[in-house]
Amino acid sequence: MKKTLLLSILCLSSVAMTAWSQNLNQEDPEDVINVVGYFCKNDTMTYRQMHYKNKIQGNDTIVSENYREEFMIVVTDSTSEGYKMKYIPQSFTLRDTSIPDTGTATSQMSINAIALRQLMQSVVCEFTTDEKGLLKSVTNWREISDQLEKGVKATCDNLYATLPDLDTTMLRQQLGVILALHFTTEKGIRNSYMELEDLFCLYGSTYEIGRKEVETEEQGYPQIISSKVCYATIEDEGNDFDYGDYSIARQLTTSIPFDDVMNIGFGSLAITVSEMVNGSFEANPNDAEVLVSDFYGFMFFKNGWPKKYYFEEAIGLGSCESIETRYIECTSRK
Repeated sequence: MKKTLLLSILCLSSVAMTAWSQNLNQEDPEDVINVVGYFCKNDTMTYRQMHYKNKIQGNDTIVSENYREEFMIVVTDSTSEGYKMKYIPQSFTLRDTSIPDTGTATSQMSINAIALRQLMQSVVCEFTTDEKGLLKSVTNWREISDQLEKGVKATCDNLYATLPDLDTTMLRQQLGVILALHFTTEKGIRNSYMELEDLFCLYGSTYEIGRKEVETEEQGYPQIISSKVCYATIEDEGNDFDYGDYSIARQLTTSIPFDDVMNIGFGSLAITVSEMVNGSFEANPNDAEVLVSDFYGFMFFKNGWPKKYYFEEAIGLGSCESIETRYIECTSRK
């Protein structure tokens, strides 16, 4: 039971944040913020996304992912049932070409993720939302699947030319098979566009304005939940804000006994913690607790378009820490 409950905490931001929202009937509408997208046909938004992962072991830092992307979102139609949009890739930059392939499970996952992001630069994604802006479906997933399948070889060739010594631990054919598995279904295609899930997961939800912090063990382990919902001010954003912009943030910090992580089976969390122990004398599992901290930060323009998104997950064991960060910001709009 603990495994099932905790996984609901550690999975996707859309799950964590949607579960937090409330359907509130407030007498004073100024007590809450309703997340609604007031989009218009031909709205064009350009975003920059930065994604990186690193591990800190004592005084050493090992980077396993570090890339930057730019993409455009265009509203192609607006109806009473929702919106039709296009996701158009603009650029992809691998910011650290010295990323090592150590042959570990997380290293293999990082190489797969980088290859997939490079491959997806060749396609345009068409998707829909409901009338409030919540992501519904990727409508051209079959076309995307066909195009990506054709581009696997070129992407593998490019990646192996970029990352030295990659072919000593992972065969090109193996990487090609792994990539192909990502886009055989609509669910697989949709999961590959994590930035769309990040940007469009809160629409239709309602949040109470203010700060809260609670301590709980409802998920089976000690947990601190902190949240802040507010309208932006010049102190928050400097001159880069419109009156009516708003932000929603939440942090979940959970302490889990080391033995539970390893023995109950927490998937990728168990893999990360195992590599911490095997890779450093600084991580002592004896009587230790694994500390998992997930932070989600959303900022919206007053018309509901996503302005910024920030996610950070830190997994700590002793003096060892694994950190993943995703940051998306709007760079232009018209």
